Amino acid sequence: MKFYDLVSLASKCGTDNKYEITALVASRARWLSEIEELDENLPANEKYLSRVLLELEENVLPPEWIESLRESSGESC
Repeated sequence: MKFYDLVSLASKCGTDNKYEITALVASRARWLSEIEELDENLPANEKYLSRVLLELEENVLPPEWIESLRESSGESC
């Protein structure tokens, strides 16, 4: 199991609210599970939550997901 640095994730999300980060990750993981299938080049045991955390870590989370977090928290862009 990989542990992620919450401070690093917070800086990439643009919020330090742990609840908002958790909600963003859970929402994106659920969306992936309903809409997309896992990429073929990911390990077979890769889970949707792990994929979202990896997206955050590598700064490849689609911008609209970060924007929706900022809008829901009332922060300006």
